[in-house]
Amino acid sequence: MKILVTGASGFIGSSIVEVLASDGHHEIWATGRSFTNKFDPYPNVTYFQQDLTVGIPDQVCDACIHCAGLADDKSSREQFINHNVKATENLLHAVRNCKLLIFISSASVYNFADGTMKFEHDVHPDNQISLYGQSKLLAEKAVRESGIKSVYILRPRAVYGRGDRVLLPRILGLIKRNVMILPGKLSSKASMIYIGNLCEMVVKCMAQSAPGLHIFNVADKITYDLRTVFGEILERKTGKKTFIVIPMPIVAFYVHIGSFLGFKGTLTKQSLKYITEDSVIGVEKAERLLDYTGQYEFYTSVDQLDICVCVKSLS
Repeated sequence: MKILVTGASGFIGSSIVEVLASDGHHEIWATGRSFTNKFDPYPNVTYFQQDLTVGIPDQVCDACIHCAGLADDKSSREQFINHNVKATENLLHAVRNCKLLIFISSASVYNFADGTMKFEHDVHPDNQISLYGQSKLLAEKAVRESGIKSVYILRPRAVYGRGDRVLLPRILGLIKRNVMILPGKLSSKASMIYIGNLCEMVVKCMAQSAPGLHIFNVADKITYDLRTVFGEILERKTGKKTFIVIPMPIVAFYVHIGSFLGFKGTLTKQSLKYITEDSVIGVEKAERLLDYTGQYEFYTSVDQLDICVCVKSLS
């Protein structure tokens, strides 16, 4: 099978390419905005640089796994539309004759303000979701209308693992002089997904390749207490769990001022919502229809995280 993987220079895309390449039965064309030579050891992988926002030549492939996108919550609406919507539309035109499309969307399409668990049907476009979430919904709409025979939309929540350049660096940015600064008591519950579990879902979608549209939440099978998660990371970095709790009104005030003045600190209004709101998604549909096992979890995978590497890059 010939497979095109976009976003292959990023964390999720590169992980998926490596899993598929190790199978040895696929011819993989991988593309990303940045140069990378990490796929050189794989004879069945061809990598080429391509900015999807400016278009992509027609591609002849059996399947396309679309991982490319912009997830930085400090970006503007125009940037999100350009990188998540326009780029997706350009790709869909280039792979219009492929048989299978797997789109890595996001659980940010849900409004978690009410604190309830979200399932695949709980999408109600409104002004309460982030600009990122709005752009992912628009990209999903384009994917739905693509006319491709078999379409899978996956909505992961907080992907972590070796190579993560978004989630873990943000958490490590809260550590100052071996102490973690917490915004409030941090008692929220959240879904997260280890990259290996996301790759499992992609492989199972490929194996099923059923006609029609299929949408799945993807997350580890346990729900996490974020304070506990942050404490595990802090202990592995500093050898102890020492927190300083800043009252939420004070944190919210400084985040608001920083946003107004254009400062790009560790926390933004959106990232503050991410870690202070309960954000749990249900994966029962994936378990039932794809036999999703989700065998990995944070507490047994934390040693795989690039904790020391990420801290060094932030200094």
